[in-house]
Amino acid sequence: MPLRKSSFIKNYKKKFLIHDLNNIKEAIHYAFKLTDNYGVNKINKAIFEASIKYNIDEDILINNIDNFFERNNNE
Repeated sequence: MPLRKSSFIKNYKKKFLIHDLNNIKEAIHYAFKLTDNYGVNKINKAIFEASIKYNIDEDILINNIDNFFERNNNE
């Protein structure tokens, strides 16, 4: 298999894609809206659905949610 078609390379490239900050913020708000509907116990499901709807990697969305809370706690 050529190196360009390797799943490792594709996943590595996805981590370094620059996502639109507004798109990430919308996805975070959507995940919280879903969490309100599903309950806190299903937060992973809410994040997963938001990542699909906004075409953002789930890990990137989780990291941005963590950063969002860290920024608010530091202010």
